Amino acid sequence: MAVTQIPLPAINKAIRDVYFALEERCQRPAPCWTNMTEEDLWRELVSCILGSRVRFEAAHAAVERMERLRLFCKPQRLARFQQYELDVMEALSGGYALGGQRKYPFFRVRAKQIRETAERLYRSGDTLKSFLKGSRDIRDIRRRLIMEVSGLGPKQASLFLRNIGYATHVAILDIHVLTYMHWMGLTETIMTSIPALPKYESLERTFIGHVYSLGYTPDCFDLAVWVVMRVAKEGQRTWE
Repeated sequence: MAVTQIPLPAINKAIRDVYFALEERCQRPAPCWTNMTEEDLWRELVSCILGSRVRFEAAHAAVERMERLRLFCKPQRLARFQQYELDVMEALSGGYALGGQRKYPFFRVRAKQIRETAERLYRSGDTLKSFLKGSRDIRDIRRRLIMEVSGLGPKQASLFLRNIGYATHVAILDIHVLTYMHWMGLTETIMTSIPALPKYESLERTFIGHVYSLGYTPDCFDLAVWVVMRVAKEGQRTWE
């Protein structure tokens, strides 16, 4: 088992407490992607693109700014694609303050990725919903998302599928969950990300097996781990 300065029993107790606090919310009916509008699906996908390698607060603020500028609406995303990229880049590059930072950190790269994805999905008249209907198998649709959506890796693709209610039997293996896995002896080293899908699927099976062995479900448990590990790593609580 990995050694950490924070007592593992305290971490496990905190995760358990957060898990049960989240459980009621997790048991509510999840959004069903088949009933969501194309605008809502596009917003969720863009949110996941923006959330890659960026703090939650920065990504959330960027999504809110795009929302205020109506950049998720059909007339915007189906207009001239190059102009859409410029509009998204302008939205991401300023207008909100977060710890002294005035812009989303990768605004040029993300604007290009969002434009490329919009162009790939919508140029021929297809929709994101029709893309999702092309497969009912979680592994297949996740692989297709990673291949077709610019800037989307296994973690963010899994988050998208869970957020829209397409799949619950997936794990969101971000840096906090990966650190937890190392501390619990489930991995030999701490990884910051998992770009290769086969490796992600292998670690996902390990994590989900661990979760079920504790009597929990992965959809609430990885969120509880995220909450607790984020606080623990930032030293914002005193562990007893």
